[in-house]
Amino acid sequence: MTVPRESPRGISRQTFLRGAVGAVATSAVFGTNRARADPAASGWDGLSTAIKGPVILPDNGQFASAKAVFNTNFNDFAPAAVVTPTSAAEVQQAMAFAAAHNVKVAPRGGGHSYVGASTATGAMILDLRQLPGGVNYDAATGYVTVTPATGLYTIHQALAANGRGIPTGTCPTVGAAGHALGGGLGAQSRHAGLMSDQLVSATVVLPGGTGVIASANEHPDLFWALKGGGGGNFGVTTALTFATFPTSDVDAVGLHFPLESFAQVLVGWQNWLRTADRSSWALADTITDPGGAHCRILATCPAGSGDATAAAVSKAVGLQPMTVEKHTFNYLDLVQYLAVNNLNPSPLGYVGGSDVFPSITPAAAQGIAAAFNAFPAGAGRPLVIMHALDGALATVGPGDTAFPWRRQSALVQWYVETSGSPAAAANWLSTAHQAVAPYSVGGYVNYLEANQPASRYFGANLSRLAAVRQKYDPGRVMFSGLNF
Repeated sequence: MTVPRESPRGISRQTFLRGAVGAVATSAVFGTNRARADPAASGWDGLSTAIKGPVILPDNGQFASAKAVFNTNFNDFAPAAVVTPTSAAEVQQAMAFAAAHNVKVAPRGGGHSYVGASTATGAMILDLRQLPGGVNYDAATGYVTVTPATGLYTIHQALAANGRGIPTGTCPTVGAAGHALGGGLGAQSRHAGLMSDQLVSATVVLPGGTGVIASANEHPDLFWALKGGGGGNFGVTTALTFATFPTSDVDAVGLHFPLESFAQVLVGWQNWLRTADRSSWALADTITDPGGAHCRILATCPAGSGDATAAAVSKAVGLQPMTVEKHTFNYLDLVQYLAVNNLNPSPLGYVGGSDVFPSITPAAAQGIAAAFNAFPAGAGRPLVIMHALDGALATVGPGDTAFPWRRQSALVQWYVETSGSPAAAANWLSTAHQAVAPYSVGGYVNYLEANQPASRYFGANLSRLAAVRQKYDPGRVMFSGLNF
């Protein structure tokens, strides 16, 4: 899918005011770095006439539902308008309008950002969920082309009918663009790399309205930046093409351990991964349910090898699990299983973040376990989820794409489904970072946190990434929750 090349429109270099949004308490939790539009912005009627998709303003009765995002903690923000283009050409028109009227653009795919990056007070939300195209698989090349808001499960469902797969995370409703542009870590990363590693090309509407193709041969600097540089930083993607891989049946093995052994489990998890074939994968996490809290290693491996994997994991941990569960799945059933057994697929309020580790040493493991144990009662449902950064992911050089964490061992995802005020959960997140500060080297941009420097997410790649952003969005029309 391509968009016509149009003459670029002028982009204002005006520096937009950035200030606190909402109540002081909300600002303290989610940060004060929110986009604001020029108060003189006008002309929405003209845009509404120019495009077929709706332009919904605050006085419209549908505005509240139109501006809502997956993380309900951000539904109180007040964008200037929600624009829903129905074609790539309409995306171009909306982007040209935004640049001409000094309005920030917050693109929305799945709307799952940890910092509510697809909504911002005073900005234009560009809701991409009505772009036509869906999922198109090309059997001749093994490539799949999707629209930016296409949910991950929808992609898996279409590919499964062709015996193909793609590496993604586990939440089924996350949009393809936001996930892949930040890297895209998941259960297939050990044998297929990140979702962004499979990106072949992307159609991008730049600020001002120009449409370009980014690939290894066209705009290679932009293509480099799109592979892990975070969603919404350079323009609006209207189509993404990925390579896929053949799928086969797998065993899924869950080993459950008492919570007090969490640090030991983490070290054992890493030790097993160091010797495991790339066709196997595992996460380690905490589970809090009505029966209390415990910890788990959830592994996948080729069908028929589940018993051997369970034995090898138990040996690496040095502890017999309380219980072991084993299933054999086809690829699509595995996707469904991982979705149910991890994050909630329905909109809810949550707070989260991450830390990246060169190695899970016993001291680092103790820090992670101590952080979980320090979670305050009544602040919500906490999860600590460990993701491996090895296998095929580590065969790519740290500077070959914008995603920098190619020589590290693991990252921890701190995640809280909040209840009532999210302030207590946000305070705990700070406590968790402090507990692992001696061992952490950064964070994962898809688990973005407010008021954190971009260097925390991009490391040595930041200067090159900033140069790409300056080239393609010098007026900083795009809003993504990141400053660089």
